[in-house]
Amino acid sequence: MNEVIDVILFSNIINVAIVVALFIWLFRKFNLLSFVYKKRDEIIETLQKLEHDKKLKEHDLDVTKTKVKNLEHEVFKIMDDGEQVAAGISDKIVEEAEKEAAAMQKKAHVALENEEKIAENEIVEEVTQEAFALAGAKINQAIDERMHQKYINSFIEKLDDLNE
Repeated sequence: MNEVIDVILFSNIINVAIVVALFIWLFRKFNLLSFVYKKRDEIIETLQKLEHDKKLKEHDLDVTKTKVKNLEHEVFKIMDDGEQVAAGISDKIVEEAEKEAAAMQKKAHVALENEEKIAENEIVEEVTQEAFALAGAKINQAIDERMHQKYINSFIEKLDDLNE
């Protein structure tokens, strides 16, 4: 039985040696070792590229997170700037409205003064006309026909004296 086991063991060793020799021959024949090394290098290079890309993407993610954090600050800044601009515009509108109101008030005051002068002149004119009318009536009453004739004659005599 030992002999059978020795034979089987010996045959297994020979089979393993043949398989190892076959692998060595295949590796050398088809240059499989350089193929394996080449594939290994390609895999290593791909892993390095992926690692580099991962770092870039992580950096981009950090930058984006920072920007997102800063967006709230920027929004508040934009809102503050907008409020300041709105306040400036509001102040300017109020200032222009006050200027326009002052100008309108001045024009109204000038127009009122002009109306007062016109009314005053009309009253003076009416009073003057009435005064002349009253004076004419009084004169007509005071001067009767005889007095009238006397003044006319006196006037004519003075004219004659002047012509001589």
